[in-house]
Amino acid sequence: MIRVAIVENDADERIKIRDCLTYLEQTDKTTFCITEFSSGTAFIGAYEPDYDIVFMDIEMPGMNGIDTARELRKTDPGVILIFVTNMAQYAIAGYEVDALDFILKPVNKYSFAIKVKRAVNRVPKRTEDFIAVKTDGELKSIQISSVRFLDIDGHYVVYHLTEGELREYTTLKEASRKLNRSFFVFVNRSCLVNLHYVSSVGRESVMLGRDRLDISRPQRKAFLSIMSEFMGGSR
Repeated sequence: MIRVAIVENDADERIKIRDCLTYLEQTDKTTFCITEFSSGTAFIGAYEPDYDIVFMDIEMPGMNGIDTARELRKTDPGVILIFVTNMAQYAIAGYEVDALDFILKPVNKYSFAIKVKRAVNRVPKRTEDFIAVKTDGELKSIQISSVRFLDIDGHYVVYHLTEGELREYTTLKEASRKLNRSFFVFVNRSCLVNLHYVSSVGRESVMLGRDRLDISRPQRKAFLSIMSEFMGGSR
């Protein structure tokens, strides 16, 4: 899966880029996880270094695309950056922020696909997937495979890892989106478990080693079905 950010103030243009990526999914068997931002300020304010490719407009109100890219490079010098713009005269500035390519508007899905395939081929192959967790005012990179389960403590999500715990000021829904793996499953509204660590399942609870977690009645049927499929080796 290729994780993509689209930074574009025009909603219609965001739809066009998304449609082009959908076309590429259908023709090239590449899967994209897409997050959209309507401004450079919103993108930088929420940025976490877990994207593979960033598509960015240049002419945006407030923080334009070049300034946004400069801020991006302070945090993430390696992410692939592609400008989608009708302002080809900014190509030189694009080299300054190490942009891989420019895609000119109006976007043509065929030429778009050629350039995006080139970008996808440059995405580093991961031997282990990581996510960024903001805790105690800093970003920490953790292995997804080390996350046993997540639950809620007030306004915080607690990541229970194979070694220790991390707390992040976020929602469980957002944490689930970030993990984005089929083997993370809700056992109740406040708890998400990694099926790899489930040691046993009872009528009303599931065990992860010494941790006993409640299975809610509405969630039980779906959880048992997913667990059965998982144990059968189809996930």
